[in-house]
Amino acid sequence: MKKIHTYILLFGLFWFPANAQYDEILDVSDALQSAVDVRTAAVKIVKDYLYRGLNVDYVSKENDENLSNGEFSLLRLESYANDHPEIKYKVKNLAHKWEKLRVLAIQKSKKEKMRGLMKSLKSFIQTANDLIDTINNSGQISTLEYQKAANNMELLAQQLAFLYALEVSGIKDQVVEHEINRCINDFQKDLNKTFYSGENTVDIAKYLKSILADWQMVKSGTKNLKGGTALNTIYVLMDKISDAARKSAILYQKKVKEELKKKK
Repeated sequence: MKKIHTYILLFGLFWFPANAQYDEILDVSDALQSAVDVRTAAVKIVKDYLYRGLNVDYVSKENDENLSNGEFSLLRLESYANDHPEIKYKVKNLAHKWEKLRVLAIQKSKKEKMRGLMKSLKSFIQTANDLIDTINNSGQISTLEYQKAANNMELLAQQLAFLYALEVSGIKDQVVEHEINRCINDFQKDLNKTFYSGENTVDIAKYLKSILADWQMVKSGTKNLKGGTALNTIYVLMDKISDAARKSAILYQKKVKEELKKKK
């Protein structure tokens, strides 16, 4: 009962600040960013659920932030969908799946739940990706693709941190190996796409160089991943990559907004 009360209190704290900005006028770049933000928040919640069970540092302080980011992003998406009926059902479906994942932020980690959570998370990501692709295609702005790619790197870094932790916890099979290889390949594609973009500002290039350097360290560190200190290092590096990827995505979004203004 105490957990339920705690959750209600947390949700109440998140709801009102987000709702206070509910009348904000959103454009396609805001909708895209909100969709990728709730996607990343879900991955972080599931990742942190597992890391709590492995007693990895840097986790508990993030749960409130992940929950609030997810709730706020959904509110923005619902607001945008009011004027864009083509995505209304997809936003509703995403919100329904978010309800099932967000409760993990306050639950005690249990290893036996992880395989089921992998399936739930995969379903959530597929729903989010479908929504993201719909929003992206509606924009018809080239820079939106780079905003999406940078956000993908933020997500993939978090997914890899989760998947490596699964291996350390003893859940190592073909499904996990396949997902690790897929995420590595997808990350490299998005890094190449953004790194060699002709639309990079000096600041964007700085963040992408930081991502590249940390990515090389991750690839080196995971060769001897056996748990403990190594997993802590991977966790920190993936968070650094996610942070830099998000900052570059926001800068791409700024360029999208400038292009939208020119079209008006």
